[in-house]
Amino acid sequence: MRIAGRRAAVRALGLVTVSAICLTAAPKSAHAVGSENFEWHWYSRLGMAWSLHGQKAQGQSLNLLGFGIGGRYEEDDYSEPSFVAHVVKGATPQDFFVKSEMTFAIWRQYGGQFMQPGSNDGQAITMQFNQAYIEAGNFLVPGLSVWGGARFFREQYAPIGDYFYLDDLSGQGGGITYENLKLAILGYRRSADEALGGPPVYNFANGVERFRTIFAGNYKFEFGGEAKHHVKVHGEFHVLPAATRGPDQDAPDNGKGDVGGVIGAKLHLGLGQGNWSDTSVRFGTGIANGAAGGGKTYQTWGAPNDEGTYAGSFAIEAVEHVGFRIGDIAALEGLGTFHYTKAAYEATGAAVAAGPHEKQMDFSVQANATIFAHKNFHPVVEASFQGRKDGEQDLGTAIKLSVVPTLVPTGELSTGARPHFKLIYTAAIYNDAAVLNGQSPYIRAFGLADATDPANVRVRSTVGHYIGARTDWYF
Repeated sequence: MRIAGRRAAVRALGLVTVSAICLTAAPKSAHAVGSENFEWHWYSRLGMAWSLHGQKAQGQSLNLLGFGIGGRYEEDDYSEPSFVAHVVKGATPQDFFVKSEMTFAIWRQYGGQFMQPGSNDGQAITMQFNQAYIEAGNFLVPGLSVWGGARFFREQYAPIGDYFYLDDLSGQGGGITYENLKLAILGYRRSADEALGGPPVYNFANGVERFRTIFAGNYKFEFGGEAKHHVKVHGEFHVLPAATRGPDQDAPDNGKGDVGGVIGAKLHLGLGQGNWSDTSVRFGTGIANGAAGGGKTYQTWGAPNDEGTYAGSFAIEAVEHVGFRIGDIAALEGLGTFHYTKAAYEATGAAVAAGPHEKQMDFSVQANATIFAHKNFHPVVEASFQGRKDGEQDLGTAIKLSVVPTLVPTGELSTGARPHFKLIYTAAIYNDAAVLNGQSPYIRAFGLADATDPANVRVRSTVGHYIGARTDWYF
């Protein structure tokens, strides 16, 4: 395993190095890009953390959903370098251009740090492409661009929850953009995430693999002049074809074709002096019912109906995201989320307790205050209240409070200034339902209770503590 870990690290470093060399040293006959046409971007966060009793707590989120919604300070190590080559670079933004971008995601498996004296403790570092696409802009007519490959296809983002909402369809495919109109066709091999309550192999039927195709589009209507308000409407249509093996073979019984649809909208209000409000609602049906805990629409949730399809299922996502600036004193950010998902499956009798959940509901209310105490010292205080109800289980709740002294070497009075050097303390108070049902990674990691055997209680506590330090940066 140690050898495998070393080889994975060497391959990752070699791939990044070769990519950079190729982009900067390509022959001029192939539209070579010199250093003036090459960009390197990098987002990364690395740190260490402990529980109150000294156990390693790095990456063990205290949130009921296991994601950043409700507070992201317990997020695990992650690194995302990105390379942009301006193959054809216009003199002005209105000129024709061609650019290519590669973005890598790098993280470690099984609880080890990125680097240790023992070659990452024998664990391989995982590396994958997040983006690998090419785009031609101002093509044929001004304002028109076309792209193909794998790309981040998303816009709405709430930083304090590390949460992309409404239109996060990052994936592989292609699309066009014309001014405020975006259209794309995207393909996905998986339709669900088992951790979100969905079937992990829904794309497979008796060995026949199906490919989900999503037709997506959105348009932004701007109004209000200098206030820069806008309304954005978004739609999706999902298609999963029936599983077939050919004209002379029977189709699998559990591989029926299925569809889903999504419609949503967001209202953005520019409130002046750096203040703003975003209100978003999204409704998905059929196989596009992904929403639970902030899931993507293509992460189909729940079990199918008696006919083997997801007809009758639906999901609702509602988000309120606001930001206010108090001069050079403080910056305030708030986030409220609500998700309700109804599966196509309908439990009856004893199956309610023994079978898959028929529905799920979760919500969160989160507030974050960054205080500009000094140009190089920005302490942060954050509080959240979260709730989660799986099927007929009791509602689990959590109250979280984080205190995060933060050093900012650049002296920029902004929540987006980087790098950050942070000390982190988070406390969470859970109710009995959250503990007994193991509704957060922190609870499951430190055994506050055993949900399968309530008598087997190792630490019968409803309070969690996270003590850590982390640096994060992007440029």
